Amino acid sequence: MTRARLAIFIVAGACIVEFLVTMAAHHKRFARGTSSDPVKQAHLEWNLQTTVDAYYKAGFRGYYWDGPAVLALTEFAYSRAGVLGTNEPWAQIITTNVNAAIRAGCKDPMVNYLYIRYAMDQSNLKERFMDSFMQMMRTMNGSRYPPIRKFYAAARTMDQGFYTYGYNATNAPDLNEAWAVLTQNLAATLSDKNVPAEEAYEAAELAISLDGGKSLEQMYQQIEQQYFQNWSNDYTAWLLKGDAYIDMAWSARGSGYAGSVGQDAWKTFGDDLKTAGSSLEKAWGMYPKDERIPVQMIRVCEGLQKPRDEMETWFSRAMAIDPDSFNACEQKLHYLYPQWYGSRADMVAFGRECLTSTNWGGYVPLMLYQAHREYWFYLSESDYKKAYWKLPDVWPDVEASFERFFRLNPDATSYYHNYAWCAYQAEQWNKLNELIPKLGTVNYEYFGGEDEFNKMVELAKEHVVQNK
Repeated sequence: MTRARLAIFIVAGACIVEFLVTMAAHHKRFARGTSSDPVKQAHLEWNLQTTVDAYYKAGFRGYYWDGPAVLALTEFAYSRAGVLGTNEPWAQIITTNVNAAIRAGCKDPMVNYLYIRYAMDQSNLKERFMDSFMQMMRTMNGSRYPPIRKFYAAARTMDQGFYTYGYNATNAPDLNEAWAVLTQNLAATLSDKNVPAEEAYEAAELAISLDGGKSLEQMYQQIEQQYFQNWSNDYTAWLLKGDAYIDMAWSARGSGYAGSVGQDAWKTFGDDLKTAGSSLEKAWGMYPKDERIPVQMIRVCEGLQKPRDEMETWFSRAMAIDPDSFNACEQKLHYLYPQWYGSRADMVAFGRECLTSTNWGGYVPLMLYQAHREYWFYLSESDYKKAYWKLPDVWPDVEASFERFFRLNPDATSYYHNYAWCAYQAEQWNKLNELIPKLGTVNYEYFGGEDEFNKMVELAKEHVVQNK
């Protein structure tokens, strides 16, 4: 065989391999199941179009990495649409496949976005990861991927920016650049009538939350005009308005105690909450199956000083939709704070109800721990606060809360940090020694730094020796 014919044979073989790999990967795009819920199915198809189908058009393909890249993008699309099997390890599937794609040389910006979000080791310097996020966002923004994917690249970059620079550093150059990319691509997304309403809502709501109150009212007015133009017949338009006016109300009021709030701020606070309440009532009338509506109404009840029975009505509605609604429980607990309409006894009683309920599950049993934690935060600095976790009625509650939580959620291992911190505060040395090996990769900041963590470990060891 001549060298020229050999070269032709090799090229032809490579083309056949690339074709087979591509077809196999493309088959994965359609091989999985669908949803019987038409709304979820529409979300699934749209997410597949903006990830897997967009990947084929983006210009970064290669037969060495097409297979794992498409598998990762497909799993991400299914997770975004909420169309997953029971206990499906979707994050692990994404991580495994993006690692394989990156090792094979993949430079696709969407695959790199998934790599940074799910697979990249983030145990080193914050600044290093900010650089990685910024480069990823810039590459994505210059790519052929749809605006919604560029929007999320900017949004996650802003998240990292707040983590790196602090939540008050809104004028950091990186954050300004990310915000410009975010708003540009949000506008492009909301101008597309083909975007499912739920996807539009999630993007708009995230943008409002990232705004940080700088120009909240102005931003919402811009979003509202586009949103009601394209999705006026969908309940999410009114849910979004309720969300925004709640945020505007609290931005006007501020976070200080009631005595520090001026008369004008109180009026704006009340007016905005009334607008939020009427908007959420309208959303509820259009679609009384979305747990987020009654959860937000609990916040409205709190701010407008509605009686407890009205709050309980909305809480019951939320839990009837989702018996595992941690958000509903969290908002009710907030209503029961001493500085609002309850007391320590009310908070703890509700936490114990969350622990013993046979109807509620998920993360709800943690609410008893949350009740004690939030009450402890509420206390002013005193000997009582310093001794709080050692009180005879506190540790049994905390231990029962975490033990039931881990029985229901054995894979939620990050919460061993919370459990260990409580054991340390309560001086429950045997339990602390039992928990330390379960921490895995330690988040030292949670314990006050690596030195504080090491001090905690040494104290736990000393008490084991002393007890022998």
